[in-house]
Amino acid sequence: MAVLGKPLTSKITCTCYELGHTWTPSCKKASLDVMLEVFKQAVKVYGSLYAIAGIIQRKNKDYFLKSFPAQLARSTIFLTTNGTLFITFFCLWRKLIGHFYYLSISFVPALTASYVAILLERKSRRGLLALYMANIATETLYRMVVARGWFKPVPHGEVILFSIASAGYLYLFRKNSLPKSILSTFSKLIGKDELPSTALSEETEKQEPVPVRQNGFQQQIKQNKSIQTVVRWLKDQSKHRLCQHKNSCIYYTLKGLLRNFCIGYGIQGVVKVLGSLTKIVRTPSALLQAIKHKDNFNLGAFLGCFVAIFRSVNCLLRWLRDKDDSLHGMVAGFLAGWSMLWYKSQTIALYAAFKLAEILYFKGISKGLVPYIKCADIIIYSLSTALVFHAAVVEPHNLRPAYWRFLLNVTGNKFAMMNRQILVPHLPNAANIQPNYWPDYDLLHTNLVKPPNATSVIKSVIS
Repeated sequence: MAVLGKPLTSKITCTCYELGHTWTPSCKKASLDVMLEVFKQAVKVYGSLYAIAGIIQRKNKDYFLKSFPAQLARSTIFLTTNGTLFITFFCLWRKLIGHFYYLSISFVPALTASYVAILLERKSRRGLLALYMANIATETLYRMVVARGWFKPVPHGEVILFSIASAGYLYLFRKNSLPKSILSTFSKLIGKDELPSTALSEETEKQEPVPVRQNGFQQQIKQNKSIQTVVRWLKDQSKHRLCQHKNSCIYYTLKGLLRNFCIGYGIQGVVKVLGSLTKIVRTPSALLQAIKHKDNFNLGAFLGCFVAIFRSVNCLLRWLRDKDDSLHGMVAGFLAGWSMLWYKSQTIALYAAFKLAEILYFKGISKGLVPYIKCADIIIYSLSTALVFHAAVVEPHNLRPAYWRFLLNVTGNKFAMMNRQILVPHLPNAANIQPNYWPDYDLLHTNLVKPPNATSVIKSVIS
């Protein structure tokens, strides 16, 4: 159990070299080293991100010649500044105060660094960054609280949270009250037949007729008379007079199940194959393993069941109540959310909840129910990043593993080189992630003695 060994106000007597930038005794060189590492990784991360986004959104040549370089440069400067100023303020705050304290180890330096950095990023991206970091920070805080024994995890907690968020989303979806981008996402996922009739007719008018193309699988079904007979029978079953889908309720539900199962299986399958490319080159049989991986089935089952439950419950409630109501979307959304039992994810649940909270907040502002908080995105990003960076220093074992690996990668493994054994007398579990690690100090700049059984190897930190 991770607890605070001493009061938050207790002094931690060590230099910034001994605790933080253990690879060099120079504060200036430490900042420069981090700046170069973060800059290189930022170019790779944002270069790939914006390039893929541009391709998916079918951006034209002007975007890649003008907007792409400008966006890449600005985001790279933002991330580089955030990482560089963190280590700079880490040293500066220690020199200003004279010692390290619990919050001045990393929370205060990260807070000031993040505040300056986010001001350099485009305003259009600040909200997305704030939402992302709030997600990471909430999960980190949850892990910290559970590790301290202050809270016991709720069984299927992420599923419950996702179900509540789904109820909110799909109630707003049935009312046609979601932002356009999110409304479009749900329309593609579950279909437009559950939108209000007025919204559905408007969408239909806007769309141009698209020629129907049949793939090989559809052609095989047409050629197979027995399957064709079953499909025709399913289509001809009854549907409620208020249902807007063309065929029967049973066919409507099964079609959503199979279509989205295939989509989910395919998406996860591609991810698994891309993640195993190196292994596949050495061992071709790994390709089949990646395609057959259970995660592929689980994501397919999650998406398929989500859509099937939502559609079937809406149809069932129309049959039972003989009326159509946007509240049906809330009930169906909550029940559909339990499909996450197939593919549990704290990340998805938290993101869905935070995004819903953001939507409701702006709806509250438009109706005058809640005040508009100026610079809320800057405040949320700065506080969230400060919490996450603080955990990365004093208890990295409570970070989301994927984000810990990201921090190691983006800083050239500098986060792993911190000597957390110095913190153990004050924070007993600070060195849990690498209990025997000890830096190779320059003994001209420190009197610290290497403990018995300590090692300078940090491979287990990276893995």
